Amino acid sequence: MNKTILLTINIPFKDKKEMHNAFLALQPELNFKGRAKISLKENKESSSLTIYIEAKDLASLHAAVGSQLRALKVITGVQNFSED
Repeated sequence: MNKTILLTINIPFKDKKEMHNAFLALQPELNFKGRAKISLKENKESSSLTIYIEAKDLASLHAAVGSQLRALKVITGVQNFSED
């Protein structure tokens, strides 16, 4: 039996512009050919970004989640720095 693990991460942003900039910054990560499939969706009504991760095993899920969260940490750090 071939099972798939699904994980959804929803991140709220201050406004639509910050959300869209984060969306654009995460786009290159989607082209990485690993063992996990990653997709993004913008929710303009709530200014939030949803990341969908689909993996065949826990190791692949762990790697994909770590990659996305590290990228988001950098993105939000830059956004917070630019506010100061």
